[in-house]
This record gives sequence, C-alpha cells and structure tokens, in this order.
Amino acid sequence: MKKRKKKIKDKKIRNILLNQKGMALLTTLIFVFVLVTLAVALLTMTNNDTKLSTLQRESNKAFYLADAGIEDALWKLNTIVENGGEGIEWRPTNEPDPGTATEYYQVSIEDIDTDKIKITSTGVVLGGKFSSGKRKIEVTAEIDYIIIAMYKYAILADKIILFQGTPGPDITGDVHSNDDILVSGKFDENYDGNATSSGKNNDLDDTSDGSNTGVPKETIPTVDYDELKVRALADEAASGNIHYHTSDVILGNGDIENWTGIHYIEGSLEAKNGSTINVNNGAIIATGNVEIKEGATFNINNDSTYINADDPITALALVAQGNIKIYAKSSILKGIVQSILPDGNSEGFIELKNGCEVTGSVIADTVYVRNKSIINYDTSMNQFTTTGDRFFKKTSWREVY
Repeated sequence: MKKRKKKIKDKKIRNILLNQKGMALLTTLIFVFVLVTLAVALLTMTNNDTKLSTLQRESNKAFYLADAGIEDALWKLNTIVENGGEGIEWRPTNEPDPGTATEYYQVSIEDIDTDKIKITSTGVVLGGKFSSGKRKIEVTAEIDYIIIAMYKYAILADKIILFQGTPGPDITGDVHSNDDILVSGKFDENYDGNATSSGKNNDLDDTSDGSNTGVPKETIPTVDYDELKVRALADEAASGNIHYHTSDVILGNGDIENWTGIHYIEGSLEAKNGSTINVNNGAIIATGNVEIKEGATFNINNDSTYINADDPITALALVAQGNIKIYAKSSILKGIVQSILPDGNSEGFIELKNGCEVTGSVIADTVYVRNKSIINYDTSMNQFTTTGDRFFKKTSWREVY
C-alpha cells in the first residue's frame, strides 16, 4: 500500500515538472517588464540630461551677463561724461542694467585704497524653465596712465597745414591736422606718407571712403619753459658763456654765433641777411618770435650723445611762444621745431621755405610749408613719450561662489 502511494506521489511530481502550460505567458510578462523598466530608465535619463543642459545654459547666460557688467563698468569708469561714460570717480551701488526684465546684471564698485577699487558684477537670469541662474564675478582694478608717443608726425598742426608749390616741398613721414590740410600746387602728386585731418577738408586724403578725414584730434605736446630756463642757467654757470638772454637777440650782417647747449631768449630772435647761427647739441627757446631771413645761415645739429630717450627736453631744437619763420637755406638736424604757449595752447604759426630742412618734427597751430622746403620725420622721435590720462586697469579676476 505504501509503495503504491509513493508511486502515485512520484507520478504527480513528475507530471508537474513535465507540464509546460503557462511558461510562454510568464516569459512574455518578464520580457515586457524588462522593456518597460528600460524605457522608464531611458526617459528618466533623457529628462535629467535635458534639465541639466537647460540649467547649464541658464547658468552660462548669467555668467556672461556678469562678465558684461564688469566690462561695462570699466568702460564707464575710463570714459569721460562728455563721451558717454561716468568718469573715473564713479562708484555705483548695485547699478542695474535691466537688459530685459528677466535677464540683467548688477554692478557695485567700492574703494580698496587711494588707487585701487573692487568691482562686483552679478548676472541674473530669472524665471528659467527649471530654476533661476545667478553668477557673480569680482575684479580688482588699479589706476594706470596712458603712455602717449609725443612726436608721431613729420607735421602736426592744431589748425591748418598748407603745402604750396609745384612740385612743392619734400615731406617724408605722416602728417596730421586737427583742422584741415590744404594743397596749393602739385605737392600731392609726390607725397607718399599718410595724411589725416580732423576737419572737413583733406586734400591729401587718397582713401576710397574718405576715412582719413574727420578723424579724432591729436594732442599737441606741451613744453616745460620753466625747466628749459633752469637748464639754460645751468649751462651758463657751467660754461661761463651767456645762455640766458634777457632781451631780444638780433644778428646783423657779419654777426656769427656758435652756441652749444640750451639758449633761452626772453624775447625774439632775428637773424638778418649775412648773419650766422650754429647750434651744436642744444636748443634755442624764445618767448617771442623767431625769424631767420633770406641770406642768413642757420644750423642746429643734435646727435645721439645729446638726445636722451628718457628726457623729452633733449628732443627740442627750436621752440618759440610766437611765430617761427625760416626763410633761409638752413638745416635743423635733428629735433622738434615747435610754436606753443606755456599754458599748452598753440596760437603761433611756422612757415618754412627756400630749402629749409628739418629732420625731426614740426608742430604749431598752423604750418605753412613752401616750395623746396624739406621735412624728414626722424623715427627716433617716437621714443619720447608722455604720461596721459588716468584709467583703471584690471589686476585680478575671480568668480565668487
């Protein structure tokens, strides 16, 4: 009986193990479950990537808004009010640039010490799809000074430059007028330099679009007359010869002056027909006019032992507060010929003719260059610089988290 029961039990177990009914359905359900799980995971990952990408985009936009705020603040600081800026003393507190109602930057500026400031700019992106973006940049800036080349042109005039004659004078180098450049004759046919003017007329503008006319004005270099007087007195004390002339200097026929160093004339200089002035490694400074008449001999010769790149005074060859007229066949090698007042205003004119030669630069309110005159720009003059306007220069940059 027991054996029979055992056989029946074994048979039932074997039937259960051998029965395949329902396996296909189970397999299908498992496969569907796996597919659904993978699909849900894929959708979740895609959604997360989209969200992260959007968040990154909004954050980057906020960063670039903050950076734009820094650059805008520096521009406003370094630009005078007359030109649309705020000036170097501008100190805003959370100055907003709305851009749009939802995308903007805010800028604050605070003093660190006398010549150092901290600029903080926060870029904001509001109402993003998933969140709002905000980034903050902090920059320190210090006062620096624009370094300007004092003598960049063969001729620089605050008003008119007039070239006259056929074929006209011989000019090597660029020229600039803060007003107009006029040509009477055929000088323009032989001139190879670049001529720019800030006025409406430029007879030497050979650009197709007139881009050399109406350009920004150039700064007229100043002259330190007080320092020149001091140096003339020092030269006088060292040499025992007169360097500081207390009244007009007038040379007549047969008069000869051989000078070295700086000669300062309280008044005018006049060299008449038959007179001679030779200057070696020095300069002539007059508080009045300078007139070198036809038939006179006039030479200034400065070499590398005299001219010092760190001392702009040594660049000067002939300077007057009044007019300078050189009508003799003369030479000024090398240096600056300039008419200018002590206060920096330029009111006098310079007129060159009859083969007068200048190697250096000619600067005045108005410059007339007649036929046969020669002006050769000396490139060594561009080594002389002056300190220009103050401006803020970035010295450090960091993102604030």
